[in-house]
Amino acid sequence: QISDPEACDQMYESLVRIHTNFYKNKYPRLKDTTFTGVTVNDCRRILATDILKQMEDMKKGTWKRLREKFSAKKPEEDSK
Repeated sequence: QISDPEACDQMYESLVRIHTNFYKNKYPRLKDTTFTGVTVNDCRRILATDILKQMEDMKKGTWKRLREKFSAKKPEEDSK
């Protein structure tokens, strides 16, 4: 037995609206962006591992990048 059938019906209707995306359809978005203004494609690009590596390299300073580039030994030099 349900103690308050009216409240139960209201909850059920509310869950149905959520499940059927009632408010998404009633109030469509003008642009498909997140609250930060980034689009879905931008998010995918940012989360890609290649882009993350590029961003890490961009964060490094010029001198640090040059130091790493010239201090790393090439495999050809090791074999000689």
